[in-house]
Amino acid sequence: MFVADLHNDLVQRIIEGEDVTKHTSHGHSDIPRLRESCINLQILIIWVSSKSAEPNFFNKANMMYDELEKLSKNKNVVIPKNLQDILDGIKNNKLLLPISMEGGEAIENNLEYLYHFINRGLFYLGPTWNHSLDWVSSNYDEKYNKDKIKTIGLSEFGKEVINICQENKVLIDVSHIGEASFWDIEKISHKPFIASHSSVYKICPHFRNLHNDQIIAIKNKKGLIGINPYPFFIDPTFKERELKVRNKHKEKIKSIEVQFAKKSSQWLAKQHFFQKELVSICPDIDIFLDHMEYIIKLIGIDYVGVGSDYDGLDCLPKGWNDCRDHIKIAEGLESRGYKQEEIEKVMGKNILRVLEEINY
Repeated sequence: MFVADLHNDLVQRIIEGEDVTKHTSHGHSDIPRLRESCINLQILIIWVSSKSAEPNFFNKANMMYDELEKLSKNKNVVIPKNLQDILDGIKNNKLLLPISMEGGEAIENNLEYLYHFINRGLFYLGPTWNHSLDWVSSNYDEKYNKDKIKTIGLSEFGKEVINICQENKVLIDVSHIGEASFWDIEKISHKPFIASHSSVYKICPHFRNLHNDQIIAIKNKKGLIGINPYPFFIDPTFKERELKVRNKHKEKIKSIEVQFAKKSSQWLAKQHFFQKELVSICPDIDIFLDHMEYIIKLIGIDYVGVGSDYDGLDCLPKGWNDCRDHIKIAEGLESRGYKQEEIEKVMGKNILRVLEEINY
């Protein structure tokens, strides 16, 4: 069975100096654990924050790209640049690690920089993370900072970015963008687009989740939704439980902030701490599968996948500890009566279908 996961933030640990070519004792993934898991294709993410004290976004993103490409020194790892590389890698049983980008900061409002990353083999572009840019608004800002952002939806430059990506066979990812941006993208798109790591608003009303009309629109564009297992996004009761645990460990959080000067180092240390502390209060994987089934019933099984957000989360559903537990998704679907061919679509074949669509 071919298995694909649509979103992984492992690069943040690499930049902090971890050697992820070796088995590590924390986080959700590394090269040995990915090889041990059922995952054949793991999309790795480049992310640079617009709130950074030292911008240089283009240079930072290139450095991250360089670090991720070094992983291909392992003879069993391939950084694919196109669909044919992926098909060859599947045939040769390679671990495929395509590189994508979350947030358009790295192009620095310069189309030449966009072409630069396209030429490096960019798999997909998510126009924003939580922070809006001059040319596109995020879901976080549309909800909480609407009166402070420069552009609601896409500017003319933003439309040009989307068109260039689609003309060059780069997927657009709408997981973090605002509703106004979503509908602007939907209006101009002539190729499928995806939500790499989002869940269902109707079940869990979080700003990061998709409304029914958005889910249907993704189907109509022949795209794909990678369900995100983060308890905040799947269980509306989780936030209250999580806050109690976080309040219990206020002194530990302060000590981490004192120990690490860099914000990125603090973020990782807190994440690794809470990965252990939150285990007991996390929801079962069943509620994740509920989100998956909701979308299957609404638009069909051909438009559903998985976007785990490994190493971008401080917790996963109970019993889902790292990438080696990814197979539990397939087991859960089987227990709910899904046929093998249906499970194979959700676990990986659906993203191959999308890639074939954008490569026509």
